[in-house]
Amino acid sequence: MNTFLKINKKTLIILLISISIFFLILIFFKNINKIKNQENITMTNPKFDILNPLFTINNDKEKISVSAKHGDFLSENLILLKNNVFFESENFQIESDEVIFNRKQQIANSDENSIFKSEGTEINSEGFRMLNKGDIILFNGKTSLLLDK
Repeated sequence: MNTFLKINKKTLIILLISISIFFLILIFFKNINKIKNQENITMTNPKFDILNPLFTINNDKEKISVSAKHGDFLSENLILLKNNVFFESENFQIESDEVIFNRKQQIANSDENSIFKSEGTEINSEGFRMLNKGDIILFNGKTSLLLDK
């Protein structure tokens, strides 16, 4: 007589159900891990092109460091810098929330509130334009000048 036929039907059914439950649990946990990984990718893949952009404008007189929290490419040469945009050199600092920067010409333009700080001087304006690689800075709109003694 065949030994396979001697196996109890109840035992066989319980064994098959146990194996099926084990595989279902395994599949369930793999799907949970996949969902967690997708959430992490979504959190690290924001809706902007550049995270923490940092670069330098070199002119004849000084180097100006440019930094921001986010950046988006508007075209091959234009970058929209957003959130805590800083232009810093040894002589001054400009802070704004949104600046359009031209990489090729190394000029910048902002229509957002901006603060220019230098030794003994603070200029608050409704925007600025930086021309000639930072040698010329023009302030837009309503502008106030504070001088310290």
